[in-house]
Amino acid sequence: MDQNRRLLIANQLSFGVLGAIEAAWAPMVPFVKMGMNLDDAQFGRLLLSMGIGSLCALPTVGPLISRFGPRLVAITGCIVLGLSLIGISFANHEWLLCLILAVFGASLIAIDVASNVNAVVVESIYKRPLMSGFHGGYSLGTIVGSMIMSLLLTAGLGIHLSSFLLFLIMTGVTLIGCRALFSDIKSFNAEHVKSAQNNNSSKQHKIPPVILVLGCLCFIMYGSEGALLSWSTVFATQNRGITPEVAGYFYAFFAVTMTVARYSGNKLVTSIGRRRTVVFGALMVATGFFITATVEHYAGMMIGFTIIGLGAGNIVPQLVSFTGTVPGIKVQSAISLINSLGYSGILLGPVIIGYVSKLSSLERSFELLGTAVFVVALVSFRLLKQNRNNQS
Repeated sequence: MDQNRRLLIANQLSFGVLGAIEAAWAPMVPFVKMGMNLDDAQFGRLLLSMGIGSLCALPTVGPLISRFGPRLVAITGCIVLGLSLIGISFANHEWLLCLILAVFGASLIAIDVASNVNAVVVESIYKRPLMSGFHGGYSLGTIVGSMIMSLLLTAGLGIHLSSFLLFLIMTGVTLIGCRALFSDIKSFNAEHVKSAQNNNSSKQHKIPPVILVLGCLCFIMYGSEGALLSWSTVFATQNRGITPEVAGYFYAFFAVTMTVARYSGNKLVTSIGRRRTVVFGALMVATGFFITATVEHYAGMMIGFTIIGLGAGNIVPQLVSFTGTVPGIKVQSAISLINSLGYSGILLGPVIIGYVSKLSSLERSFELLGTAVFVVALVSFRLLKQNRNNQS
Protein backbone atom coordinates (compact mmCIF):
# COMPACT_ATOMS: atom_id res chain seq x y z
CA MET A 1 0.00 0.00 0.00
CA ASP A 2 1.44 3.39 -1.01
CA GLN A 3 1.99 6.25 1.42
CA ASN A 4 -0.88 8.38 0.13
CA ARG A 5 -3.35 5.53 0.58
CA ARG A 6 -2.11 4.91 4.12
CA LEU A 7 -2.50 8.61 4.88
CA LEU A 8 -6.16 8.62 3.81
CA ILE A 9 -6.93 5.47 5.79
CA ALA A 10 -5.12 6.80 8.87
CA ASN A 11 -7.19 9.99 8.87
CA GLN A 12 -10.41 7.99 8.46
CA LEU A 13 -9.43 5.75 11.36
CA SER A 14 -8.53 8.64 13.68
CA PHE A 15 -12.03 10.03 13.20
CA GLY A 16 -13.51 6.52 13.46
CA VAL A 17 -11.82 5.72 16.78
CA LEU A 18 -12.98 9.09 18.14
CA GLY A 19 -16.58 8.31 17.20
CA ALA A 20 -16.41 4.70 18.40
CA ILE A 21 -15.15 5.40 21.92
CA GLU A 22 -17.39 8.44 22.33
CA ALA A 23 -20.47 6.43 21.30
CA ALA A 24 -19.46 3.46 23.46
CA TRP A 25 -20.13 5.67 26.47
CA ALA A 26 -23.86 5.88 25.63
CA PRO A 27 -24.77 2.21 26.37
CA MET A 28 -22.85 2.51 29.67
CA VAL A 29 -24.92 5.46 30.91
CA PRO A 30 -27.78 3.49 32.53
CA PHE A 31 -25.32 1.20 34.33
CA VAL A 32 -23.26 4.11 35.68
CA LYS A 33 -26.33 6.13 36.65
CA MET A 34 -28.02 3.24 38.48
CA GLY A 35 -24.79 1.95 39.96
CA MET A 36 -24.15 5.29 41.68
CA ASN A 37 -27.84 5.86 42.43
CA LEU A 38 -27.91 9.26 40.73
CA ASP A 39 -31.07 11.18 39.92
CA ASP A 40 -31.48 13.06 36.63
CA ALA A 41 -30.34 16.40 38.06
CA GLN A 42 -27.21 14.92 39.64
CA PHE A 43 -26.30 13.03 36.49
CA GLY A 44 -26.93 16.11 34.34
CA ARG A 45 -24.48 18.12 36.43
CA LEU A 46 -21.88 15.38 36.08
CA LEU A 47 -22.29 15.31 32.30
CA LEU A 48 -21.55 19.03 32.24
CA SER A 49 -18.01 18.22 33.42
CA MET A 50 -17.37 16.46 30.09
CA GLY A 51 -18.08 19.66 28.18
CA ILE A 52 -16.08 21.74 30.64
CA GLY A 53 -13.13 19.39 30.20
CA SER A 54 -13.33 19.86 26.43
CA LEU A 55 -13.44 23.64 26.67
CA CYS A 56 -10.58 23.78 29.18
CA ALA A 57 -8.39 21.60 26.94
CA LEU A 58 -8.99 23.62 23.77
CA PRO A 59 -6.42 26.40 24.46
CA THR A 60 -3.68 23.77 24.91
CA VAL A 61 -4.46 21.55 21.90
CA GLY A 62 -3.18 23.97 19.26
CA PRO A 63 0.23 24.49 20.92
CA LEU A 64 0.55 20.72 21.49
CA ILE A 65 -0.07 20.05 17.79
CA SER A 66 2.45 22.76 16.88
CA ARG A 67 5.10 21.10 19.02
CA PHE A 68 4.39 17.39 18.62
CA GLY A 69 2.31 17.16 15.41
CA PRO A 70 -1.19 15.72 14.77
CA ARG A 71 -0.01 12.09 14.89
CA LEU A 72 1.26 12.04 18.48
CA VAL A 73 -1.62 14.17 19.78
CA ALA A 74 -4.25 12.01 18.05
CA ILE A 75 -2.73 8.66 19.09
CA THR A 76 -2.14 9.78 22.68
CA GLY A 77 -5.66 11.21 22.81
CA CYS A 78 -7.19 7.94 21.59
CA ILE A 79 -5.33 5.92 24.24
CA VAL A 80 -6.24 8.34 27.05
CA LEU A 81 -9.86 8.39 25.83
CA GLY A 82 -10.03 4.59 26.03
CA LEU A 83 -8.45 4.55 29.47
CA SER A 84 -10.96 7.18 30.60
CA LEU A 85 -13.79 4.90 29.48
CA ILE A 86 -12.40 2.15 31.72
CA GLY A 87 -12.05 4.67 34.54
CA ILE A 88 -15.69 5.68 34.17
CA SER A 89 -16.76 2.06 34.62
CA PHE A 90 -14.87 1.82 37.93
CA ALA A 91 -15.77 5.26 39.35
CA ASN A 92 -17.62 4.91 42.66
CA HIS A 93 -17.82 8.54 43.80
CA GLU A 94 -19.36 11.58 42.15
CA TRP A 95 -16.18 13.64 42.38
CA LEU A 96 -14.16 10.84 40.76
CA LEU A 97 -16.67 10.38 37.93
CA CYS A 98 -16.69 14.16 37.42
CA LEU A 99 -12.89 14.20 37.12
CA ILE A 100 -12.75 11.25 34.72
CA LEU A 101 -15.53 12.68 32.54
CA ALA A 102 -13.53 15.92 32.32
CA VAL A 103 -10.48 13.94 31.11
CA PHE A 104 -12.78 12.08 28.70
CA GLY A 105 -13.99 15.41 27.28
CA ALA A 106 -10.45 16.81 27.05
CA SER A 107 -9.32 13.72 25.12
CA LEU A 108 -12.26 14.03 22.74
CA ILE A 109 -11.35 17.57 21.76
CA ALA A 110 -7.64 16.71 21.38
CA ILE A 111 -8.41 13.93 18.90
CA ASP A 112 -11.03 16.07 17.16
CA VAL A 113 -8.70 19.01 16.52
CA ALA A 114 -5.69 16.83 15.61
CA SER A 115 -7.75 14.78 13.14
CA ASN A 116 -9.25 17.88 11.54
CA VAL A 117 -5.87 19.62 11.27
CA ASN A 118 -4.39 16.53 9.61
CA ALA A 119 -7.40 16.37 7.26
CA VAL A 120 -6.96 20.00 6.20
CA VAL A 121 -3.32 19.34 5.30
CA VAL A 122 -4.29 16.18 3.38
CA GLU A 123 -6.90 18.14 1.41
CA SER A 124 -4.28 20.75 0.52
CA ILE A 125 -2.01 18.01 -0.82
CA TYR A 126 -4.68 16.25 -2.88
CA LYS A 127 -6.28 19.54 -3.95
CA ARG A 128 -9.76 18.02 -3.92
CA PRO A 129 -12.59 17.72 -1.34
CA LEU A 130 -11.96 14.98 1.23
CA MET A 131 -13.25 16.38 4.54
CA SER A 132 -16.80 15.00 4.34
CA GLY A 133 -15.47 11.47 3.87
CA PHE A 134 -13.16 11.86 6.87
CA HIS A 135 -16.08 13.00 9.02
CA GLY A 136 -18.01 10.05 7.64
CA GLY A 137 -15.43 7.92 9.44
CA TYR A 138 -16.55 9.54 12.69
CA SER A 139 -20.22 8.87 11.97
CA LEU A 140 -19.51 5.25 11.06
CA GLY A 141 -17.37 4.93 14.18
CA THR A 142 -20.28 6.02 16.39
CA ILE A 143 -22.41 3.24 14.94
CA VAL A 144 -19.67 0.62 15.32
CA GLY A 145 -18.66 1.70 18.83
CA SER A 146 -22.19 1.72 20.21
CA MET A 147 -22.91 -1.66 18.60
CA ILE A 148 -19.76 -3.29 19.99
CA MET A 149 -20.38 -1.99 23.50
CA SER A 150 -24.06 -2.95 23.35
CA LEU A 151 -23.20 -6.48 22.20
CA LEU A 152 -20.60 -6.90 24.94
CA LEU A 153 -23.03 -5.69 27.59
CA THR A 154 -25.84 -7.86 26.21
CA ALA A 155 -23.49 -10.85 26.43
CA GLY A 156 -23.33 -10.22 30.18
CA LEU A 157 -19.68 -9.16 30.35
CA GLY A 158 -20.43 -6.10 32.51
CA ILE A 159 -19.19 -2.55 32.04
CA HIS A 160 -15.72 -3.22 33.51
CA LEU A 161 -14.72 -6.01 31.13
CA SER A 162 -16.66 -4.53 28.20
CA SER A 163 -14.90 -1.16 28.45
CA PHE A 164 -11.52 -2.92 28.79
CA LEU A 165 -12.13 -5.04 25.68
CA LEU A 166 -13.25 -2.00 23.70
CA PHE A 167 -10.11 -0.18 24.85
CA LEU A 168 -7.92 -3.04 23.59
CA ILE A 169 -9.68 -3.10 20.21
CA MET A 170 -9.49 0.65 19.67
CA THR A 171 -5.91 0.93 20.92
CA GLY A 172 -4.88 -1.75 18.43
CA VAL A 173 -6.66 0.08 15.60
CA THR A 174 -5.05 3.37 16.65
CA LEU A 175 -1.47 2.10 16.99
CA ILE A 176 -1.59 0.13 13.74
CA GLY A 177 -3.80 2.33 11.59
CA CYS A 178 -2.95 5.91 12.59
CA ARG A 179 0.83 5.81 12.24
CA ALA A 180 0.64 7.50 8.84
CA LEU A 181 -0.75 10.76 10.26
CA PHE A 182 1.56 13.76 9.91
CA SER A 183 4.20 14.19 12.61
CA ASP A 184 4.97 17.80 11.61
CA ILE A 185 2.92 20.54 9.92
CA LYS A 186 5.34 23.47 10.24
CA SER A 187 5.78 23.88 6.47
CA PHE A 188 2.01 23.97 5.95
CA ASN A 189 1.57 26.59 8.66
CA ALA A 190 4.29 28.71 7.09
CA GLU A 191 2.13 29.20 4.00
CA HIS A 192 -0.84 30.29 6.11
CA VAL A 193 0.97 32.85 8.22
CA LYS A 194 2.93 34.30 5.30
CA SER A 195 0.19 36.80 4.47
CA ALA A 196 0.13 38.01 8.07
CA GLN A 197 3.85 38.79 7.92
CA ASN A 198 3.20 41.24 5.11
CA ASN A 199 0.91 43.31 7.37
CA ASN A 200 2.12 45.68 10.07
CA SER A 201 3.12 44.08 13.36
CA SER A 202 0.05 45.33 15.23
CA LYS A 203 -2.16 43.13 13.06
CA GLN A 204 -0.06 40.01 12.89
CA HIS A 205 -1.52 38.35 15.96
CA LYS A 206 -5.16 39.32 15.42
CA ILE A 207 -7.71 36.61 14.68
CA PRO A 208 -9.17 36.97 11.17
CA PRO A 209 -12.85 38.04 11.53
CA VAL A 210 -13.93 35.28 9.14
CA ILE A 211 -12.74 32.70 11.70
CA LEU A 212 -15.08 34.16 14.32
CA VAL A 213 -17.98 34.05 11.85
CA LEU A 214 -17.21 30.42 11.00
CA GLY A 215 -17.08 29.65 14.72
CA CYS A 216 -20.55 31.16 15.19
CA LEU A 217 -21.89 29.02 12.35
CA CYS A 218 -20.36 25.95 14.02
CA PHE A 219 -21.95 27.05 17.30
CA ILE A 220 -25.40 26.91 15.66
CA MET A 221 -24.80 23.58 13.91
CA TYR A 222 -23.19 21.84 16.89
CA GLY A 223 -25.92 23.26 19.12
CA SER A 224 -28.62 21.95 16.78
CA GLU A 225 -27.11 18.47 16.70
CA GLY A 226 -26.65 18.49 20.49
CA ALA A 227 -30.24 19.58 21.02
CA LEU A 228 -31.45 16.85 18.69
CA LEU A 229 -29.45 14.23 20.58
CA SER A 230 -30.73 15.38 23.97
CA TRP A 231 -34.35 16.17 23.12
CA SER A 232 -35.36 13.92 20.21
CA THR A 233 -36.60 11.02 22.36
CA VAL A 234 -38.33 13.43 24.77
CA PHE A 235 -40.10 15.08 21.82
CA ALA A 236 -41.10 11.68 20.42
CA THR A 237 -42.61 10.46 23.68
CA GLN A 238 -44.11 13.68 25.09
CA ASN A 239 -45.26 15.43 21.93
CA ARG A 240 -45.94 12.60 19.50
CA GLY A 241 -47.10 9.83 21.84
CA ILE A 242 -44.41 7.33 20.80
CA THR A 243 -43.36 4.66 23.29
CA PRO A 244 -39.89 5.00 24.88
CA GLU A 245 -38.82 1.65 23.37
CA VAL A 246 -39.39 2.98 19.85
CA ALA A 247 -38.40 6.62 20.36
CA GLY A 248 -34.67 5.94 19.99
CA TYR A 249 -35.11 4.75 16.42
CA PHE A 250 -35.99 8.24 15.26
CA TYR A 251 -32.56 9.53 16.22
CA ALA A 252 -31.14 6.49 14.40
CA PHE A 253 -32.73 7.80 11.18
CA PHE A 254 -30.79 11.00 11.69
CA ALA A 255 -27.49 9.22 12.47
CA VAL A 256 -27.68 6.80 9.52
CA THR A 257 -28.69 9.44 6.97
CA MET A 258 -25.92 11.73 8.21
CA THR A 259 -23.39 8.94 7.71
CA VAL A 260 -24.66 8.32 4.17
CA ALA A 261 -24.50 12.06 3.42
CA ARG A 262 -20.91 12.33 4.62
CA TYR A 263 -19.64 9.39 2.61
CA SER A 264 -21.21 10.85 -0.52
CA GLY A 265 -20.16 14.39 0.42
CA ASN A 266 -16.79 14.48 -1.35
CA LYS A 267 -18.41 13.77 -4.72
CA LEU A 268 -21.17 16.25 -3.97
CA VAL A 269 -18.69 19.05 -3.18
CA THR A 270 -16.69 18.22 -6.31
CA SER A 271 -19.89 18.36 -8.36
CA ILE A 272 -21.65 21.48 -7.05
CA GLY A 273 -19.01 23.22 -4.91
CA ARG A 274 -18.60 23.91 -1.22
CA ARG A 275 -20.90 26.92 -1.02
CA ARG A 276 -23.89 25.20 -2.61
CA THR A 277 -23.31 22.08 -0.50
CA VAL A 278 -23.41 24.07 2.74
CA VAL A 279 -26.26 26.40 1.73
CA PHE A 280 -28.52 23.65 0.34
CA GLY A 281 -27.67 21.46 3.33
CA ALA A 282 -28.61 24.21 5.80
CA LEU A 283 -31.88 24.85 3.96
CA MET A 284 -32.65 21.12 4.20
CA VAL A 285 -31.91 21.10 7.94
CA ALA A 286 -34.15 24.13 8.51
CA THR A 287 -36.92 22.49 6.50
CA GLY A 288 -36.52 19.25 8.47
CA PHE A 289 -36.90 21.05 11.78
CA PHE A 290 -40.04 22.86 10.61
CA ILE A 291 -41.58 19.61 9.31
CA THR A 292 -40.80 17.90 12.62
CA ALA A 293 -42.36 20.75 14.59
CA THR A 294 -45.51 21.28 12.51
CA VAL A 295 -46.58 17.82 11.27
CA GLU A 296 -48.44 16.26 14.20
CA HIS A 297 -47.73 12.66 13.26
CA TYR A 298 -44.78 10.34 13.80
CA ALA A 299 -44.31 10.17 10.02
CA GLY A 300 -43.53 13.89 10.03
CA MET A 301 -40.86 13.33 12.66
CA MET A 302 -39.38 10.44 10.65
CA ILE A 303 -39.29 12.49 7.45
CA GLY A 304 -37.98 15.56 9.28
CA PHE A 305 -35.12 13.71 10.99
CA THR A 306 -34.15 12.04 7.72
CA ILE A 307 -33.98 15.40 5.94
CA ILE A 308 -32.01 16.92 8.83
CA GLY A 309 -29.46 14.08 8.70
CA LEU A 310 -29.00 14.35 4.93
CA GLY A 311 -28.63 18.12 5.10
CA ALA A 312 -26.44 18.39 8.20
CA GLY A 313 -23.97 15.70 7.17
CA ASN A 314 -21.70 17.97 5.13
CA ILE A 315 -22.13 21.39 6.75
CA VAL A 316 -19.63 21.16 9.62
CA PRO A 317 -17.03 19.20 7.58
CA GLN A 318 -17.06 21.89 4.89
CA LEU A 319 -16.94 24.74 7.40
CA VAL A 320 -13.88 23.08 8.97
CA SER A 321 -12.34 22.54 5.55
CA PHE A 322 -12.88 26.19 4.63
CA THR A 323 -11.38 27.25 7.97
CA GLY A 324 -8.17 25.49 6.97
CA THR A 325 -7.89 27.71 3.87
CA VAL A 326 -8.09 31.04 5.73
CA PRO A 327 -4.67 32.73 5.50
CA GLY A 328 -2.86 34.58 8.24
CA ILE A 329 -3.44 32.09 11.07
CA LYS A 330 -2.06 28.66 11.94
CA VAL A 331 -4.48 25.94 10.96
CA GLN A 332 -4.49 24.31 14.43
CA SER A 333 -5.24 27.67 16.05
CA ALA A 334 -8.11 28.33 13.65
CA ILE A 335 -9.65 24.89 14.09
CA SER A 336 -9.23 25.03 17.87
CA LEU A 337 -11.10 28.34 17.93
CA ILE A 338 -14.06 27.24 15.82
CA ASN A 339 -14.23 23.98 17.79
CA SER A 340 -14.29 26.02 21.00
CA LEU A 341 -17.37 27.86 19.78
CA GLY A 342 -18.83 24.65 18.36
CA TYR A 343 -18.48 22.73 21.61
CA SER A 344 -20.00 25.69 23.44
CA GLY A 345 -23.02 25.09 21.21
CA ILE A 346 -23.15 21.45 22.27
CA LEU A 347 -23.18 22.59 25.90
CA LEU A 348 -25.64 25.46 25.56
CA GLY A 349 -27.90 24.22 22.74
CA PRO A 350 -29.82 21.63 24.78
CA VAL A 351 -30.08 24.07 27.70
CA ILE A 352 -31.52 26.85 25.50
CA ILE A 353 -34.02 24.42 24.00
CA GLY A 354 -35.06 23.35 27.49
CA TYR A 355 -35.74 26.93 28.57
CA VAL A 356 -37.65 27.76 25.37
CA SER A 357 -39.68 24.58 25.81
CA LYS A 358 -40.55 25.53 29.37
CA LEU A 359 -41.68 29.01 28.28
CA SER A 360 -43.54 27.76 25.20
CA SER A 361 -43.25 24.20 23.81
CA LEU A 362 -40.81 21.80 22.20
CA GLU A 363 -42.46 22.51 18.84
CA ARG A 364 -41.50 26.18 19.18
CA SER A 365 -37.99 25.11 20.24
CA PHE A 366 -37.56 23.09 17.05
CA GLU A 367 -38.86 26.01 15.01
CA LEU A 368 -36.24 28.19 16.70
CA LEU A 369 -33.56 25.69 15.62
CA GLY A 370 -34.89 25.78 12.07
CA THR A 371 -34.70 29.57 12.05
CA ALA A 372 -31.14 29.56 13.41
CA VAL A 373 -29.98 27.09 10.74
CA PHE A 374 -31.68 29.21 8.06
CA VAL A 375 -29.37 32.02 9.21
CA VAL A 376 -26.44 29.62 8.63
CA ALA A 377 -27.63 29.22 5.02
CA LEU A 378 -27.81 32.99 4.49
CA VAL A 379 -24.40 33.72 6.03
CA SER A 380 -22.73 30.80 4.23
CA PHE A 381 -24.07 32.01 0.88
CA ARG A 382 -22.31 35.31 1.48
CA LEU A 383 -19.18 33.98 3.19
CA LEU A 384 -18.04 30.96 1.22
CA LYS A 385 -16.19 31.32 -2.05
CA GLN A 386 -17.98 30.60 -5.27
CA ASN A 387 -15.42 28.36 -6.94
CA ARG A 388 -16.10 24.66 -6.73
CA ASN A 389 -13.42 23.54 -4.35
CA ASN A 390 -13.08 26.84 -2.51
CA GLN A 391 -9.32 26.60 -2.08
CA SER A 392 -8.30 30.13 -1.08
